[in-house]
Amino acid sequence: MVRPSVETSVILDAAAQVIAEQGFGGVRMGEVAARAGVAKGVLYLRFADKNALLRAVVDREVVLTARRSIELVEADDQGGSFSRLYVHAVTALYSRPALLRLYQEPSAPLQELARDGERLRARELLGAEFIRALQAEGVVTADLDADVLVANLTLWNQALAAQAPTVGADALILGMGALLARAVDTGTGDTTAGKRVFVAFAEALIAERERR
Repeated sequence: MVRPSVETSVILDAAAQVIAEQGFGGVRMGEVAARAGVAKGVLYLRFADKNALLRAVVDREVVLTARRSIELVEADDQGGSFSRLYVHAVTALYSRPALLRLYQEPSAPLQELARDGERLRARELLGAEFIRALQAEGVVTADLDADVLVANLTLWNQALAAQAPTVGADALILGMGALLARAVDTGTGDTTAGKRVFVAFAEALIAERERR
């Protein structure tokens, strides 16, 4: 049944489904409209073109991922250690298949989306600035080079996403978390400071995306 209007979230949900199944290059406005149950013209009343729709999907997926990360971190007694922050952030990413496509498509059809992907991989939730903030709080080993650590984690994350295993991803993520616990964490028993730093970074990211 075609509806004359729906909440914008319904359209974004439909577009996210298409992205998850077919990638960014496979998105067609007609298919998104059909899944949302609206005429294609309704999409163009909300979004100037397909690029605008895709950017809106990415922004919302980033927000949902960040919010889920916060939930996981705050529910974990040791959630403020870097190893646990990493596990929770990547787990949250894997809960959003459309966003995961940014890792799987290094040559995204939109240059702006590709740049968004680079920011996601290298800066926003687990970037060098964030790691240095954790070092200042005594949560991450002080003599580590934050930029080198981020570069290595970026490569690992891209490789994991490219394989996109349907079975075993959780074990791989936890395994990387265990390695980080030995190599990066300081072993402090109170990780409250790490949680505080993470939530501040995540909330700033959410606010930035929701302003667009």
